[in-house]
Amino acid sequence: MKKFILYFGGFLLLSIFSLVIYTEFLTPRSRRFTGSLEKVLPPDGFDGWKREAIPLGDSNAAKANVQGILNYSQSVQYLYTKNKSQFLIYVAYWEPSTVSVADVGTHNPDSCWVNNGCTRTDRDYAIAGTVGTRALQPYEYGQYITPQGARQNVLFWHLVNGQPTRYADQEQGWRAGLKGRIERLPLLIKDFKEFGLNQKNEQMFIRVSTFQPIKNLLADPANEKIFNTLEEIGIFQNQAWK
Repeated sequence: MKKFILYFGGFLLLSIFSLVIYTEFLTPRSRRFTGSLEKVLPPDGFDGWKREAIPLGDSNAAKANVQGILNYSQSVQYLYTKNKSQFLIYVAYWEPSTVSVADVGTHNPDSCWVNNGCTRTDRDYAIAGTVGTRALQPYEYGQYITPQGARQNVLFWHLVNGQPTRYADQEQGWRAGLKGRIERLPLLIKDFKEFGLNQKNEQMFIRVSTFQPIKNLLADPANEKIFNTLEEIGIFQNQAWK
């Protein structure tokens, strides 16, 4: 009986190890987005907009630390200003085989901002919206008060293989690391059901933050051109990322 248990345990460990190796290294993952985020976001002077680069960290060391934690393939962050309109666009991209859906899912205002002192005051999920006549992918909305007292209205998308993923089941303030994985265990189970064992899909995170109401931002014809330039990263339903 002891030998049977020993052999069965060894077989089980070998099977798990083989499964991990297969899913990590032998499962094909195709890349769809082949562009450069630097080139996708409109340049300074586009349609009268002033563009200012906003660093992710205050120093090279801080930038390296952020990139190491998030493990993204590309990221950009620009502040756009025109007359009285101003908003910040942040985009991060993960190539296939880089990071799991659950790990990228923690990279959102409900976790990052709340864990750094912001207070969430409003939230809505999978909202249908348009820019001009074009239908957006369903977006996430939140309103947050910064530690300095400023009010930020945010819309964001977490796209997995070009399609928006769910956020209604997530709680605010979920942490990174082992504790965060335990907190997100119900979502991990759902991810396995939806994406299978291959969790490291191609992903994009797009966040737009502003002081003005999001519906006003999207409805303003003056903003239409700048949003249309983001079609290459998949925010519209009629065009996949490329």
